[in-house]
Amino acid sequence: MLAFAAAAAQAANNSPMAEWPKAYSVEMETVAGGMTTKSKLSVDGDKMRTDMDANGMQMSTITRQDKKMTYSLMHANKMVMENAIPDAPAPAATTPEPVWEKVGSATINGQACTEYKMKTGNDVTTFFINGDKLPVRMTNANVTIDYKNFKADKPDASLFEVPAGYSAQGEAPAASADNGNASEESKAAAPAPEEKPAKKKKGFGGLLNR
Repeated sequence: MLAFAAAAAQAANNSPMAEWPKAYSVEMETVAGGMTTKSKLSVDGDKMRTDMDANGMQMSTITRQDKKMTYSLMHANKMVMENAIPDAPAPAATTPEPVWEKVGSATINGQACTEYKMKTGNDVTTFFINGDKLPVRMTNANVTIDYKNFKADKPDASLFEVPAGYSAQGEAPAASADNGNASEESKAAAPAPEEKPAKKKKGFGGLLNR
């Protein structure tokens, strides 16, 4: 649902929204199931990154269609989960074309908007679109998304790479050079264990001399 508005803008020829550029960023506030999640979507062609704050947990997901991989980053633990992107199924031939219907006007987050309903079969999604033909709010039966601070700029290329120092699940974090040197120094400084004289074993001779 994070890029739903962009997909809807490009899916139908009769869409009242402007076609989104190939490179952009936008902030979102999503309300679903009574929980509010803040996130930021950054897109550069077939590369996408979502930075999310869910209940104080900072997470990011990088999608690289060019590599057919996704990378889920857990920043607190500097962990990364890698997953291959499966081939997308062919679209059903019976998928209906979205139909847009102008409903009226409203003020959303301080912006004058035109309200539209987008019907796709039995599904209905409502969009509030500002004077620049960009969505300010999208809502349906399950979720509401507010869009803020849309920027048609090319995001920094480093956003779409796994940061240095992140380890895959199950791997031990790589030790830094300083820690490695300290470990070697501590080994060198540790005194050698004191050798104790070997104890004489009592054999049958010892028993006979009693």
